[in-house]
Amino acid sequence: MIERQAVHPFWCHVPWKCVLFCCFFVFLAGCVSGSLTRARSDFFSGRADEAAKVLADPDEVSGRDRLLYFMDKGLILHHLGRYEESIQTLLGATWLMEEQDRISMGEQAASLVTTEWVTEYKGEYAERLMVHTYLMMNYLITGHYEDALVEGKQALKVFDRHPDACRNDYFTRALIAQCFEIVGDINGAYIEYKKLANAMPDPSPVAARVYSLGMQLGFDDEVESYRQYVPEAEPNGAGGQKSAELVLFVSQGLSPVKIPQNIVLPPSIRFSFSTYLDRSHYYHPPEIIMASGSGEVRMVTSDVGQVLKDSLQDRLAQILIKETARAAAKEAIAQSVKDDDAELLVRIVLFLLEQPDTRCWETLPGYLTLVRIPVSPGQHQLTVNTFDGPGGSVTIPDININSGPQFYFYSVFSGSITTTAAD
Repeated sequence: MIERQAVHPFWCHVPWKCVLFCCFFVFLAGCVSGSLTRARSDFFSGRADEAAKVLADPDEVSGRDRLLYFMDKGLILHHLGRYEESIQTLLGATWLMEEQDRISMGEQAASLVTTEWVTEYKGEYAERLMVHTYLMMNYLITGHYEDALVEGKQALKVFDRHPDACRNDYFTRALIAQCFEIVGDINGAYIEYKKLANAMPDPSPVAARVYSLGMQLGFDDEVESYRQYVPEAEPNGAGGQKSAELVLFVSQGLSPVKIPQNIVLPPSIRFSFSTYLDRSHYYHPPEIIMASGSGEVRMVTSDVGQVLKDSLQDRLAQILIKETARAAAKEAIAQSVKDDDAELLVRIVLFLLEQPDTRCWETLPGYLTLVRIPVSPGQHQLTVNTFDGPGGSVTIPDININSGPQFYFYSVFSGSITTTAAD
C-alpha cells in the first residue's frame, strides 16, 4: 500500500533562514523612495521648482514607486504651468498603468509571505482616474481639444469599471462633459451633463447646461424640468450658450494620506491595512470677484479626499482576502520550523514584517472645483480667493474677451495661473 504524502504550499518548503534573510531586505525597502519624499517636502513648502528638479531622473526612484513618480511629477509640472511637460509625464503614467494590468505572478507570490511593499504601486482607482483628469486639464489649457476628449473617454472607462469608487468625482465628470462640448459633440456633452445632474445632490450647477443642450437636440419634453434653473438673463444668451465663458480649474487644500492600522491575534497573527487621514479639515468654496459683465457663476466640486476613501473602501474585500491568505502563509512557515527558539525568531520577524502599504499620491489637492462664468466681450479682471492662506488670493488681470462663443481656461493653485482661449 502506497502512503500518500501531504502536499504543502511552496512556502512550507522554503528554508526559514532564507525567509529571514529575504525579510531583512524587504523590511529595509518598506518605504517610499527618498527622491519622492524630498520632492513632496519641497512642493508642500512652496518650492515647486525644486521639487521638479528633484524628480528630474526617474532612475533615482525605485521601480516599485515608478507610478507615484509619474503622478507626483506630472501634478507638480501642471501647477508650475509647464503643461506640455506635464502631459508627457502623465502619459508615462497611463502607459505604466496599462503595463501593470498584466499582473506579475512572481511579485504577487512574494507579497503573500512578505508585504505589499515588495509590489509595484498600482494606484487606487480614484488616483488612476485623476491621471486622466489632469491630462484633460492640460490638453484643454494648451488647446489640444481632441486629445482632451480622448482622455475623457479613457476616464469614462474608469467610471464604468469602478462606479462605486468614483461616483462622487463630480469635477472629472464635468470635465468630460466640457471635452465633448468643446469639440462640438453636443450629444455626448448632453449625456455626460445629464449623468452629472442626476448624480449630484443639487443639480443646479449643471442643470442649465442640460436644458440648453437638450433644447438644441430637440429633447424639449425630456429637459423641461431643468427650465427652472436657467437664469432669466445671461450675457448674450440664455444659459450662456452664445456667450464667451471663463472656465477655472481651482485646486484647494491637501488630499488625505494613508496611515497604518493593525489587528493582532494570538499567537503572532497580525492583520495590517491602511486608512486615510485627512489633512484638510474644512472646505470653503472658492470666492470669485469680478467687477462687471459676467453672468451667474456655477461651480462643480469634487471632495478628492472622499473619492479616495470611497476607492479604498471599494477594494476592502480583496484586501481582506489577501491579508487572510498572507496570515495563513506566515503561520505555515512558522510552524514548519522545528526548533523552538528558531520558530520564535521567525514569528517575531514575520510579525514585524507585516507592514501595511501606505503609499499614495500625496500631492493631490483636497478639493477640485470647475468654475464656469459667462462673460460679455471686453476687458475684465478676475480675483479668485481659494482660502489657502498666503498665496490663496489670486488676481487674473486684463482678460480680453472676444465676441462669440469662446472658452478661456485657467488653472488656479497657490498663485499659479495659465490661460488659453478656444473658438
